[in-house]
Amino acid sequence: MPVWEEVVPRVRTLEADRLLAKCFRLAAPMTSGILFAIAIGALAIAIVVGLLGRRRTAASRSKGGGDAPDTVAQWTEGETTRLLSSAETPGLYLLRPRFLSKAESVVYMLLRAAFPRQEIFARVRLSDVLHVKIGPQGMERLRAFRKIANQQVGFLLCDRDMTILAIIDTKEPDAVVNPRDQKLEVIKQRCLQAAQVKYICIYPPQLPRYRELREQILGPPDVVSSG
Repeated sequence: MPVWEEVVPRVRTLEADRLLAKCFRLAAPMTSGILFAIAIGALAIAIVVGLLGRRRTAASRSKGGGDAPDTVAQWTEGETTRLLSSAETPGLYLLRPRFLSKAESVVYMLLRAAFPRQEIFARVRLSDVLHVKIGPQGMERLRAFRKIANQQVGFLLCDRDMTILAIIDTKEPDAVVNPRDQKLEVIKQRCLQAAQVKYICIYPPQLPRYRELREQILGPPDVVSSG
């Protein structure tokens, strides 16, 4: 067999290997770029799916219950177990020396004398007196509920059938009120005004008379007797 017949195939094989290696070198950047683009696309899809899932969950919660924000704190089993264990710690809780302050006690005695036939409740949560009307949904409803969620009123005056007649607050003498509490007080008064409920704030050093207080809440005596 001539020598050139053995050399030519080897040369062709070397050239083919070089061409194949060159193709791989050219295709490598393209492959990595494609893989990178696929990874970015998958990440974007995962983020969009997560956001849509959160929106659907929030919407179902807002549609599920009328006063659902009142039960927003949903504990997992582990968190509940930790709460139970911490509640057993000796000395963790102490009994308050008194339920009402001295100023609140004075106002309570005034209300008992002025309204002997009515029911009086002390330190009532504002969310037990007011509720968000039907209409607002989602974040709008949650924002409206947050305005009354952590607030309370001094006294709640009700009729015998538990119809709310008025809300009475006590202004503590010489009490230092910080700016945040002042804003919360303004928010509370605006919420009560929007609900069109009678609201009175009593300053213990300047107590109103029984008759004046009754007329302010129940109206003139002739109106009360006729009702």
